[in-house]
Amino acid sequence: MTLMGGVKSDKWSSGTNSLLWIISSKEDASVMLNPFVFAYALMGVNAITNYAMMVGLIVSVLIGLNATKIITDKKLQFYREAQSGASVTAFYIAANITATTEQGFAAAVGSLLAFFVLKPPTSFLSILWNFFMLSWLTVAWALLLAVMVPQDSVTTVVGFFCAFFGLLFNGKVAPGTWKSIYENPGLAVFSGFISPLRFFIEGISTSEAKCLPIQSGFTVASNAFNYHEFEESYPNFYHLTYMAHNDLDSATVQGCSGWFWWVPAAFAVGVTIRIAGGVAIHLSGRSKQGKKSVRKEIIEDVHKCRAGVKSIFQSFILAGIIVLFVCAGFLALSSWLILRKSPEQVNRTMG
Repeated sequence: MTLMGGVKSDKWSSGTNSLLWIISSKEDASVMLNPFVFAYALMGVNAITNYAMMVGLIVSVLIGLNATKIITDKKLQFYREAQSGASVTAFYIAANITATTEQGFAAAVGSLLAFFVLKPPTSFLSILWNFFMLSWLTVAWALLLAVMVPQDSVTTVVGFFCAFFGLLFNGKVAPGTWKSIYENPGLAVFSGFISPLRFFIEGISTSEAKCLPIQSGFTVASNAFNYHEFEESYPNFYHLTYMAHNDLDSATVQGCSGWFWWVPAAFAVGVTIRIAGGVAIHLSGRSKQGKKSVRKEIIEDVHKCRAGVKSIFQSFILAGIIVLFVCAGFLALSSWLILRKSPEQVNRTMG
C-alpha cells in the first residue's frame, strides 16, 4: 500500500519500484494508521529484535565468563612473574590477544549456527560481524573487571554486568530505548560504552529491516524520489522503532548486504576499554606485584628527576601523562563515532 501526500503525479517514475510512500505532515491523520498498515513488517522486525536480545544476552554472558579465566586462572603466576620484573604490559597484551582470538572464534561458530537456524535473508557477513563485535566488547569488559574485582567475585560481577547493563541499555527496553538514546547524547555515549548488546541488537535488527521489500514502512528503492525531503515520513524507522537514527540514508535503502554504520564505534569503544584495563592492571594489586604504591612511586620519581638520577623521559610520571592523553583521545574518538551522523544528514541539518 502506498500513502501519497503532496506529491504530483508527474514526478512519478514509470517503474513501480521508484514509488515512495509519503505522508505529507506529522499532523496528518494517516500517521495514526502506520502501526496498523505496516503491522506485518513491524511484527517481523520486533521478532528479530527479541531474538537478537535473547541470543545476544546468552552469548555475552558466556563469553564474558570464559574470557575472565585467562586472568583469574593465572593471577598467582602473574604476581610471581611481576615480582621477578616481568612486563605487566606484555602480560596484559598477551591476555587480550588470546582471549579475543578464542572468544572471537567461539562467536564466529555461534554466528554460523544462528545463520543456519534462523535462516535470515541478510548476508552471513552481517551476522558474523555482529557476533564478533559482540565478543569484542564483552571480552574488553570481562578483562577490565577481572583485573579490578577480587578474584572470588569476578564471576558474579561479570555475569551481572553483562546481564544488567546488556538488558537495560541495549536500545530495545527502557530506560535505554533507541528513542531515548538518539535524543540524549549523554545516554548514547553511556549506553555505547556500558552495554555489550547496544550495537549487536541494533545491527542485526536494522540489517533485517533493510532487507524488507520497499513500501513496507522501512525501506525505499535507491532511486526513490523526494527521499531526503520526506525523511521523517518513514514511520517504522523514524517514529516507531527509532533504529539507525544517525544513518537513515543508508538504513532505509532496501538491500540485504547488512548495515555496518556502528562497527567503527564498537571497535573504538572496545579499544578504549582495553586501554582502561591496561591502566587498571598497573594500578591494582601493586603490593602483590612487588611494587610501591602509586603515591610513593610519584614522590620517588620527582626526587630522582630533580637530583638528575633519572631522566624525565624514563619517569613514571611521564608514562602516566602519556597514557592519560591516549585514554582521553580514544574516549573522545569513541564518543564522536557513537554520536556522528551520516554526511547527508549533517548537510541537510546545516542547510
